[in-house]
Amino acid sequence: MRPSSRNGNGTTAAPSNDTNARGQANGSSTVQVSGNGHTTTGNTSGNASRANGDDLDARILSMEKTVGTVLYRNMLREYGRVNQPKLIHDPAVKRTILQMLESAARGIARLDSVTKRLDAKTVEALLAKLQAPPLGEISDMKTLQHVVFGLEELVGSDQHHAA
Repeated sequence: MRPSSRNGNGTTAAPSNDTNARGQANGSSTVQVSGNGHTTTGNTSGNASRANGDDLDARILSMEKTVGTVLYRNMLREYGRVNQPKLIHDPAVKRTILQMLESAARGIARLDSVTKRLDAKTVEALLAKLQAPPLGEISDMKTLQHVVFGLEELVGSDQHHAA
């Protein structure tokens, strides 16, 4: 092991903090090269991304009540391969899951809207015809879309016949 004060050829390494100290003293940012060869400017901090990740975690957690536990858990497993949002380390995956949960929330709002216009027996009959689970047990986006579109089509056709 070589001493820290020597470079690879045996000569003493010159201190390099002289130019950096002046650059930092006047407030300019320095260019840093990361281990993967990419350059970054200024100070890089993991705290900002950690705070953003915590915010995404909180937003994802808040969606469980809106979309229901079954659909929520299945989306976490399908898109994040986890059971809890805090176990996801990639912010892009968290954003994708949040977008999918928000989409599911919009679908459920549409489902609620259309079921209010139909009686319970008609909804049950359509679910049986679509071979869909009960409304509280919908576990994936494809089924949710199928049910919403089917009910909306039924309501739309009822409105056209009434006119």
